[in-house]
Amino acid sequence: MLTYGFSGKSGTGKSFRALAVAKNNGIRLIVDDGLLICDGKVLAGKSAKKEKSPYASTLRAIFNDSDHSAEVAKAIKKSGENSILILGTSEKMVNLIAERIGVSPVDKHIHIEDVATKEEIKSATIMRSKFGKHVIPVPAFEIKRTFSGYWLDPISSIKKFAGDLFDKNPQERTIIRPKYSYIGDFDISERVLCRIAAHEASLVEGVASVEKVVYYGSGTKNEFRIDVKLKYGRDFRKISSQIQNRIIKSVDSCAAIYIDRVDVNVTSVTNTINTQIDVQY
Repeated sequence: MLTYGFSGKSGTGKSFRALAVAKNNGIRLIVDDGLLICDGKVLAGKSAKKEKSPYASTLRAIFNDSDHSAEVAKAIKKSGENSILILGTSEKMVNLIAERIGVSPVDKHIHIEDVATKEEIKSATIMRSKFGKHVIPVPAFEIKRTFSGYWLDPISSIKKFAGDLFDKNPQERTIIRPKYSYIGDFDISERVLCRIAAHEASLVEGVASVEKVVYYGSGTKNEFRIDVKLKYGRDFRKISSQIQNRIIKSVDSCAAIYIDRVDVNVTSVTNTINTQIDVQY
C-alpha cells in the first residue's frame, strides 16, 4: 500500500484541504484525527474531536489505544484500497500513526505549505483560534451520526470570515466545535428536547393536543415517542408524517442533534382542543 502523509501545524487547514489532496493523488482512504474515512463515509475509528481535553485528543489522534489502532488497521485491509492519506501536525506524527495502523513506512510527505498560500493558512488559523471551529472531511449527515449533540456549522455560514480559504467548488466537509474547544462544554436538557418536539407537533394542522412526549437518548441513537390527539376527519398518516418531519428538522436546527426516529402514536380523535402536555424522558 502507498502511504501519503499530509502535515501542518494544528489549525492551518489540513482537514479542510484533505479531500482535495486525496483526490489529486488518486487516494480514497483518509486517516484524520482518529477516524478512517473513505468517500465521505466513516469506516472505523473514534474521533479525537470527541475527547474532553487537548491531551486526550492527542492520544486518540495518534492511536495510542491498541484496540483503536487494531480496529482501523482491520478496516484498512478490508477496504482493499492500495493507497492512504494520513493527516498529522508533523512528519513525525504521521510516521507514528502509519506505524500504529500498520501502513508504514510513509512513501511521500505533503505539507500544508505545498497546497495553501500563507494568506489561506492565516485565515484557517483565525477560524481555529477565534471561533474554536474544526473541519471534518465528511458530510454533515455522516458526522451528525457520529457527533450527535455537537455544535455544527454549515460551511456556507462562515465563508465571510474565511476569505480565500474556501474554494469555488467545495467538497463535502463539516465544521464542528469539539468538547475541548476554548468556548467550553455545553449540555442540552432532555426536557428541553421534549418541549421542542411537543411545540413542533402542536403546530401541525389537525393536531388537537399533544398528550405525551418521551425522549430516548443513547450514545449512538436519539429517538422520540410522541402521543397525540387528532381532530376528527383528518388524514392521520399525513399528519403523522408532518409531525415527524417538523420534529427532526427543528431539533436539528435548534440543538444540532440528529434524530434517528420519531414514533407518532395517535391516542384518540376529538372535536375539542386540549393544550396539556406530559413530558417524559
